Amino acid sequence: MIKDQASFEAALQRVADLLEHPPAHGTPEDEKFVELLHDIESYQPAIVTAPPETAIERIGHEADDLVAKAADFLRQRRERSERESLMNFPKDGKGIGPTTGV
Repeated sequence: MIKDQASFEAALQRVADLLEHPPAHGTPEDEKFVELLHDIESYQPAIVTAPPETAIERIGHEADDLVAKAADFLRQRRERSERESLMNFPKDGKGIGPTTGV
């Protein structure tokens, strides 16, 4: 039975060696060969994965994204406000004089 990566690789090497000189059909070596092939086929390597993200962590990441978007929105709003203030006449009338042509 194959239980780890090292025994899996050893089994593959043994199969490669047996394929060079295959055992006679129906012999005990042939049965062991077939069993070895079956073990290789059924081996499931243990894959180490990161633990799933918890709901609290996910909410924290979403909150960070929302804060970043809000900061970006405020920055764009300030920039737009500054651009528009330079393109319009003041509403209170201050600053309008002979140099503006009005």
